[in-house]
Amino acid sequence: MDLRTHARLSLHFLENSTNPAMQDLPYFLLDFARNPPEFIHTIAYDDIENLGRWLYAISAAQAVSGSRDAERTRLAMIREIKRRMTGPYGMVYTSEITDNHARNPTERHSWLWGDRAVLQGLVLSYRHATDDAERDELRGLVDRMVDGLREFVVEADGCLFFPSPAPPISFQRRADMIPPHDAAPQAWDAMYGMDVPTDPRVVPYLRESTGGMVFPLVQWFELTGNRTALDLAAGLSNAMVMYHDVEGNFTNPIGVISNIHGVLNGVAGVLAANRHVPVRRHVIWAKTIWEYFVARCSSSFGWVTECESMDYTKPRERLCAEGCATIDLVRTGVELAKAGFPESWDVVERFVRNYMTQAQIQHEVAPFETADLELNDHMRAGPDSEPGILRDSREVRRRCVGALVGWGAPNDVLDPQGRLAMCIQNCCGSHLPMGLLDVWENAVCRDGDEVRINLLIEHDGPDCVVNDLQPQEGRLDVHMKQRGALRVRIPDWVRDETLRIELDGRDIPVQFEARPSRYVCVEEVPEGAVVKIHYPLRWQTVTERLGGTLYTTSWKGDTVTQIDPPGRFIPIFGDQQQHGACRSG
Repeated sequence: MDLRTHARLSLHFLENSTNPAMQDLPYFLLDFARNPPEFIHTIAYDDIENLGRWLYAISAAQAVSGSRDAERTRLAMIREIKRRMTGPYGMVYTSEITDNHARNPTERHSWLWGDRAVLQGLVLSYRHATDDAERDELRGLVDRMVDGLREFVVEADGCLFFPSPAPPISFQRRADMIPPHDAAPQAWDAMYGMDVPTDPRVVPYLRESTGGMVFPLVQWFELTGNRTALDLAAGLSNAMVMYHDVEGNFTNPIGVISNIHGVLNGVAGVLAANRHVPVRRHVIWAKTIWEYFVARCSSSFGWVTECESMDYTKPRERLCAEGCATIDLVRTGVELAKAGFPESWDVVERFVRNYMTQAQIQHEVAPFETADLELNDHMRAGPDSEPGILRDSREVRRRCVGALVGWGAPNDVLDPQGRLAMCIQNCCGSHLPMGLLDVWENAVCRDGDEVRINLLIEHDGPDCVVNDLQPQEGRLDVHMKQRGALRVRIPDWVRDETLRIELDGRDIPVQFEARPSRYVCVEEVPEGAVVKIHYPLRWQTVTERLGGTLYTTSWKGDTVTQIDPPGRFIPIFGDQQQHGACRSG
């Protein structure tokens, strides 16, 4: 498994999933219930949010792969973002595209869920820019957003709240805004009942936009030293933790904040902010939520439900996966490991090996028959009624290579009973590269003279080249590029007495760091030396009920080699290339 291959596949998808006839807007949906399949716009998402998502996706995928593919599309996203930054608070606002095509056009407005994606896209583009002029321009745009958000928020008791999740362009923040904990009970009930608050002064309930802003704000502080960005991240983190009390809300920890992707996007940000503004309670809060989702909303191999509260016994609410949730569970696991909980690496590796990467479309999709399918019709009226300019059926099977599962089954990228049957929400494919980047940059780390290998995956960096032989063999080869000490994490299922380590062909004693660490130590490895770590692979089968169906997976080491029942349309596991997709590597 080479993450660079998956990043290049992502670039292919990102470059081929925009509409030149609509200002290069990304298409939100892939609909395979149609023959031929179609790309479809959903303007509510495409006009702001997906500009930012495609921007951060291309920037991240280029960084991992070393390729500049999709550069034209990246620049088009920046052009369109700048064209919409014409209102107050440094935000991106809807354009004439929304005015012309939305079913209920309103005054031009912003949308913080979309703006958080734009902020992330601009930050990653700045981070990986190779041109000084572009870097200076991007810095101006991000600083403008940061200053605008600081002017926009409401502050109370160390917490920061946004006074509106979708402010119209004429919005003026009132001076007497009331934070949720000071609101009258009836206003509280209205907010948490998803209704319009009875008192217009009351700050609305927390949404995805609150937590989603935190991670890019922390990154901006780390890149530029912008203290306002860190202050915003800390205040938004305080609000998230205050209103997401896991002790008092354990039957449904998501509460009203978001779906699983939205929650974990924020949790990862809270952990990132904690690096600079340490609050021990925030770390325990984040760890509790992450462990809950791993245990209650995920499979052993990384299939993660979109929403916790859907009931698979109701066909219109069958549990289906959202690739974004898997990615954010992985990103949060990485942040937890960095915060002092290295045991989370075991979950991260299993999810990355098996679902985060393998639920990506890796080959041109072969035609399949859909006439006999009994489809869940929930939400299908939306795409069916879109006008022709918002649909595209040209070479979709080729263009969709690199897309990631969205509303899929445990064994298949597509699900006839998914929330939108036989469809892929393309925002998942645009979120994948950010997960790839997090994993790539943290799989191997250097601290002084010590190189630490956290994930047993293929990697090539300034310190070493890592070659992973799973699932063919339990062996990891590390080619050291610089002299130093080596630390390698051993999977949680490997018994100590079965390990064997070679240094340039000769056996050396196996030594662990102080327990409970699972890292073996090799001191004073010369430059150019090769360290080989041998361990026997476990063989096991696991049966789980996921989305109302029993699935049995066969494992070799940390790799799923087969799933029963197998996928029918775009299968995920097993040697099934004749269907259009198979395991890579």
